[in-house]
Amino acid sequence: MVEPHVKPSALASPRRPYRSPKREAAALKTRHAIRDAAEALFLRDGYARTTMKAIAAQAGVSEKTMYLTYATKANLLREAIQVAVRGDEAPATLAERPEWRAVVHGPAEQVFARLAALNATLMARTAPIIAVAEAAAATDPELAEHRDHAHATTRADLHALAVELKQRSVLAPHIDEQHAADTMYALAADTSVYLRLTRDCGWTPTRYADLIAHTLSAALSAH
Repeated sequence: MVEPHVKPSALASPRRPYRSPKREAAALKTRHAIRDAAEALFLRDGYARTTMKAIAAQAGVSEKTMYLTYATKANLLREAIQVAVRGDEAPATLAERPEWRAVVHGPAEQVFARLAALNATLMARTAPIIAVAEAAAATDPELAEHRDHAHATTRADLHALAVELKQRSVLAPHIDEQHAADTMYALAADTSVYLRLTRDCGWTPTRYADLIAHTLSAALSAH
């Protein structure tokens, strides 16, 4: 059987998709505008009462652009929280970032103080919008799925941190990794604790960080 003749051009590698820096910058600007508008409206009016149409109007984009960028309101809120937590749109998770990797380095007796300070900074920029999502997840199945995934990721990150703390002998001898991870998850990852102290009681983020640091140190530290 004779093989069919193939033109050399057909054997060439497929062309890479065309990339336009100007177009990518415009798309990034649009995403930022939509997320900023959504967060402002979610915090002001609540998740249920905020419509995609209202977000589009606030962001200055068409509804078509709105839905092409974020297919659902739950997906929009999820990404708004994700970017707020990470601080940017880079794909690296929180646990992979240098500032969080630095928590386990340096003097062992300062680990929980560094963790608490970084956590307070995170809470200051994310706690209000996360609280909106937590409340709305009770009636929105898609948002509930996002919430459960975020909680599981946080617990996994804290368990990985606890393993490193155990290896460095930061944890008290009778404290195992899971106990440490669970304790950090309950105390440091709870937005309601942060909001009650800062909103209701008038605490500063620094005072909140001091409480978390002292509590974790007393409960877990070998020092």
